[in-house]
Amino acid sequence: MPPPRLSAARRAPYLFLAPYLVLLLFFGVVPTGFAVWVSLLKPDLSFAGLANWQSVLSDYRLPPAIANVGNYLGLWLPVMLLLVTSLSLLAHQRGGRVSAVGRFSWYLPGAVTGAAAALLWLFMLSPGISPYSPLLELFGIDSGSELLGGSGLAVVLTIMATMVTAGGWIVVVYAALETVPQEVLEAARVDGASGRQIALHVKLPHIRPQLTLMLISSFAYGTQIFVEPQVLRTAFPSQVGATWSVNQLAYYFATQGGDFGKAAALSLMLLSAGLLVAVAVITRTDLYATDAKRA
Repeated sequence: MPPPRLSAARRAPYLFLAPYLVLLLFFGVVPTGFAVWVSLLKPDLSFAGLANWQSVLSDYRLPPAIANVGNYLGLWLPVMLLLVTSLSLLAHQRGGRVSAVGRFSWYLPGAVTGAAAALLWLFMLSPGISPYSPLLELFGIDSGSELLGGSGLAVVLTIMATMVTAGGWIVVVYAALETVPQEVLEAARVDGASGRQIALHVKLPHIRPQLTLMLISSFAYGTQIFVEPQVLRTAFPSQVGATWSVNQLAYYFATQGGDFGKAAALSLMLLSAGLLVAVAVITRTDLYATDAKRA
């Protein structure tokens, strides 16, 4: 007997997924497999086994790079979580035209990303031409080098990343808030719940999957930070080293040492870190559970 044919309704999800799966295969899975092979080769293309991985793990520049990225993530992720959650709840509470204008204004900085955002901040950090020169002078900052000293770079990168990414996530979380059943909100109001209690006990649990997804994506994005410190390094080389982040170290291996094996090994380590965190979070939360299972 021939296998039963899927109905049009059952085929539809596969048809929608097909373009993404094809792109994932050719631009995700295949390059990752090639990187695994490259990580096992020496610069002369002879087989090296796990030597590149061992060499990267023992490199003296790796622990400081991990610490720098860790400090940055330790600042950025809590700020993102608090800011996106609070502004999304505030916009949903206000509603109407004010909410629409607010969402647009919060999303607008996300139009300037990557190298363009870093170049913009080069001007912002230069007291002589910055529009915030009076504020910088008020805090006794005469040059961008002083601002980026110590943990200042992590703070600046946190502000940059928040401005670029927060708006998009506010739109996502706000859309999730729009799916809260009106009868549930009305029932809470009838029971005497205040706006704050509704936000904490009704709306916040409803958007937990979106916030979890935001943290997973932001962690992966943050561990691979490269463009911003690399561009800032052009103006402040003494404050931003060539191997400040882990991704910069991988770039250094490839471009300065010509050792693509080490660069591939370190890149795969970054990928593994993001995947492990994603798997750990997903298995410990109900991110992909149905509403019935959550209930």
